[in-house]
Formats: sequence, C-alpha cells, structure tokens
Amino acid sequence: MSRKKQRRFAELEHLQNALDSSMLTGGGNWVRALFENDNPLVLELGCGKGEYTLALGRRYRDANVIGVDRKGDRIWKGAKRALAEPLENVAFLRARIEKLSDYFDPGQVREIWMPYPDPLPKRRQAKHRVLSPSFLETYRRILVKGGIVHVKTDDSGLIEYVIESLSEYGRAIVKRVSHDLYAEEPNDELLRIETTYERRHLDAGRTIKYISFGFS
Repeated sequence: MSRKKQRRFAELEHLQNALDSSMLTGGGNWVRALFENDNPLVLELGCGKGEYTLALGRRYRDANVIGVDRKGDRIWKGAKRALAEPLENVAFLRARIEKLSDYFDPGQVREIWMPYPDPLPKRRQAKHRVLSPSFLETYRRILVKGGIVHVKTDDSGLIEYVIESLSEYGRAIVKRVSHDLYAEEPNDELLRIETTYERRHLDAGRTIKYISFGFS
C-alpha cells in the first residue's frame, strides 16, 4: 500500500461522517444515531470519490444520503468534501454491497442510485454483477415499499442484462427506461448530475442510458 493510501486510511478513521462496516452491529440503528433524525435514506452504491453522493446531498436536503464503496481511499475524498461544504446530511460507508442487509433495516432505504456500475461482461463474472438476481434480493429487503433503484450507464449491454435479470428475479417492476438519457429527459436535475467519469463518456461521444425499477 502506498504512503498516500496509508495516510488516507489513517485519517478516515477519524472522520465523523465516514464509517467502516466492521464497526457496525444491529442493523440500521447506526444511521439514526449518526444523523440524529429519521429523514428518508438514499444510498449511492459503488460511490467512488462520492461525486454523485455529494450532488444528491445538495439536492435532497430533506433526506440523508450515504455513499457506499468497499475502498476506503476512494470515499476519503468525498467524506472530506462533505465536511468542508458542509453537508451534514451526507455520510460514507465502507462496505461490500452484497452485505447491505446487515447494515440497514428492512424498509429503511427510499432510493438506491448506481451510476456506472461495472458491467462485468464475461459469463464467469455474472455472480459478481451488482444487478444480478442475488443482489436484487438484497435491494428489495432494504427498500421501502415503493422504493426505487436508479441505474445510469453508457453500456447498452448492461441495460439489456438488467431487464433480463429483473425478469428472472420475478419480483421487480421496471419504472423507466431511456436509451438516450439527455435527449429524452433533458430537464431532470437528478438524472443530469455528471461525475468526472460520465463527462469522459460524453466527451467521447457515448450515449448515456438509464433504467429505474422497484419491487412488488
């Protein structure tokens, strides 16, 4: 591990808006203790440096927003920026996505955002895809009734896979599908949030796709 990563990991342990899942027990009670309120909860999964998490926090002032990623050196930057602004309704959790139901109560989450999940196109990678049926069951458990999962991607194959996965799972309902997000949804501020990663796709002339779904 580089000295830079070592320094960030050490500092992360002392940031009040960044938590490690290894320290959590008892479901989602820690969320209420952290924010000191019962506002609706919004998650960004695979948040990286937290650009989308921060933007959601700015727009969802009546909600608590948590960015989740398994790599602490990534969320360090987002946590630091949230403290600097400050965004008191934003926090970060270092955790594996497949374990989310260990850290959140059933029906505790209002929305889940997944901007640009890794499509993992090889067949042998299927079980690791965050939109495979086994992961969908995790999301269903923690979402409120009527809760929504939002997915943005530049990969047409991923959109097709999500639709197939939802059909295989059998308890999901597709809400919206767009194969050219900025042409079809030009005025939706939440969907037009751009990360550095997304700007690279747009600069390269790629079309942004979107799908949202819930559960029955």
